[in-house]
Amino acid sequence: MEFTIVFYISLAILLLILLVNVSRRSFNEESFFDRVLSKEFQGFLAVFIIFHQTVITFDHFYSGDLRDEMLPFFNYYYYGILAVAFFFFSSGFGLLKRWMTDDTYIKGFMRRRIFTVLVPFFICNYIYLTDALLHNIRSGGHFHPIEVVCSFFGVFLINNQMWFAVEIMILYLIFRIVFAKIKKPLHGIIIMTAAVIVMVIIGLLLGHSNSAVMSYWFMGEWWYNTILMFPLGMLYAYKEKRLNKIFKTAFVPLLIASAILFVLVDFIHRGLIERSIYWTETFDSPHPLLDKLQGLSVETIFEIIFLVLVLTIMSRVKFGNPILKLLGKISLEMIMLNYLFCSKLYFLYSRYGIYVYLIAVFAGTVVSSVIVYYIKNIVLERRTRLFDGKVN
Repeated sequence: MEFTIVFYISLAILLLILLVNVSRRSFNEESFFDRVLSKEFQGFLAVFIIFHQTVITFDHFYSGDLRDEMLPFFNYYYYGILAVAFFFFSSGFGLLKRWMTDDTYIKGFMRRRIFTVLVPFFICNYIYLTDALLHNIRSGGHFHPIEVVCSFFGVFLINNQMWFAVEIMILYLIFRIVFAKIKKPLHGIIIMTAAVIVMVIIGLLLGHSNSAVMSYWFMGEWWYNTILMFPLGMLYAYKEKRLNKIFKTAFVPLLIASAILFVLVDFIHRGLIERSIYWTETFDSPHPLLDKLQGLSVETIFEIIFLVLVLTIMSRVKFGNPILKLLGKISLEMIMLNYLFCSKLYFLYSRYGIYVYLIAVFAGTVVSSVIVYYIKNIVLERRTRLFDGKVN
């Protein structure tokens, strides 16, 4: 019963964050998806990911019949991929849109885009590394010297929740190389899609590390089951006007069709998860690669349907408020840091219950993300502040 109440409270919080100052969009607006809106929606999804990571943390620490006891709060487990899919989609969209509208965009790209991720990545990486080393001192454990060196440079992830930052930087770097030479956007999209497919294949073949927490790059389903949305976002930017016209003129049928398909594919996806499309090579599956491909296919369709549903709603509804603006600016930092608090503050659940635990996790994640955000701006010599209205 406690988890049921928590679920509805968390759902109310998410809706409140999203719907404050919501308004109807003018039908005459040709462009309804931009960097500001996508960044603010990412802030909303970053909060969603906190609840998603909370469920994963309970799955790691909890003993007993977790899913039955935690329902319906456990539902957050199934939709984390959709949040990450939107992050990749909006990143691909934003990069190509800026490239097509700004002839000088590639100049200074490393500092403007890659360093913006690289700096907070290493700050968070050293936080996790310090925590792991202190834990080893207390418990008498140790890392192999090679693991320490690899961890210092971010090749070995002390916490593999940092994977998103690594992968988005790789995509940014490939984008920088490709679009510094390419003149036609479609050619660049094709090359980027090929590069993403190679990254997917690498993830499919590498499997998992022996640890559920620590790993080298591209080990785990999360490395490849949402990344295809990046070139899809680029394609949307390339055909934005034509697609936006479809979203606006066919609003009702698109809304109904995508909503129905979302429910149907969600049901199929849940069934596949129950049959284990994750970690298949560890369950003596006779065809682990086929299981992974089946999961990837369904999850890719699921993500596309979700994006169509979101874009359809955004074509008529305008989201935006100071809370979303704040969360949007620190969304990357929140994604990288939230698991630290989910795991380290788990003892609060045992002592004081789920309410105190979730409040502490949320507060710790937001406050630490703000601190890392400011440090990042100091390092990069940027004047952007949390409430100045600018989006970077």
